[in-house]
Amino acid sequence: MPSSITQQKRAQLLTFIERKLKPAAAVRGVIGIGSIATGAMRANSDIDAIILMEPLDLYAAPAEAIWMADDDSFHSIFSQDAHVHANGVQFDFVRAPMSQWADPDYELEEGRLAELAEGWIAFDRDGSVARLIAARTSYTDELRMRRLDEAIVMLDGHVKWDEPAALWTSLGAARAHDRLNAAYFYLVQMLFAYNRRWRGWRNREMSYLLKLPWLPHNFTERVLTAQNAPALDLAGYTVRFHQLRDLLDDVLARLTADGDYGDDPVSEAFVRTHDEPGRAWNLAEWEQTHHNNSQKEQL
Repeated sequence: MPSSITQQKRAQLLTFIERKLKPAAAVRGVIGIGSIATGAMRANSDIDAIILMEPLDLYAAPAEAIWMADDDSFHSIFSQDAHVHANGVQFDFVRAPMSQWADPDYELEEGRLAELAEGWIAFDRDGSVARLIAARTSYTDELRMRRLDEAIVMLDGHVKWDEPAALWTSLGAARAHDRLNAAYFYLVQMLFAYNRRWRGWRNREMSYLLKLPWLPHNFTERVLTAQNAPALDLAGYTVRFHQLRDLLDDVLARLTADGDYGDDPVSEAFVRTHDEPGRAWNLAEWEQTHHNNSQKEQL
């Protein structure tokens, strides 16, 4: 249920759309993003939204401004006028050409996809905006498996191959801790992929992460140690190392129970991510082809 402040600010955006954007033929749709979409706006929150246009008209709406509905005027967000700040509505718009976003070859940033996936469609002139968002935010089986495979292989290599003390000795403190930063990155990738969710902007990633439908048991507490060693020495490093290893085991157990992977998910993921001639599982075939090619070259 959106907060009362969110409902109030949604009404303000709808008023702006009705008066300023709907009459502009180029405007195809408006999608509220961030707190106006999630329902968690505060009194001092500005209104973040994406305006899709065709063609792009940068004079249909400002990028960032305070709008006074009473006299239909726009003011800088740095205005020193207390009346403007007290009575105006502050907008932060992303203005984008719809044809570009509809082009499958145009790559939208993942943070943007995360915003769109939970966005609030405030205006859709003909239904095409909703269809576009559904298409662009679709999380396919192929993408999910590719990201899971990559994360499993990388995380296994970071926290399964050696014990913490050996890594601490061989890498030194700075590199050992940084290696766990990489391990955490792949743990998060695995969790988003498992849940078929786009990974939010890095500065707001934890907000998206903690809202995922499934997380390992007691994750809210465990993630603190997965992110941060309780001390900079070997003891602190070891605590974080084992937390990441345990979380990997929990996710692998879930994937196996769901039937996404068999009894050896690491090997399964590695084979898929290294599907090429000359690997251990196809070396006999590679050697035969290598031998045949060598004989042909000698003729």
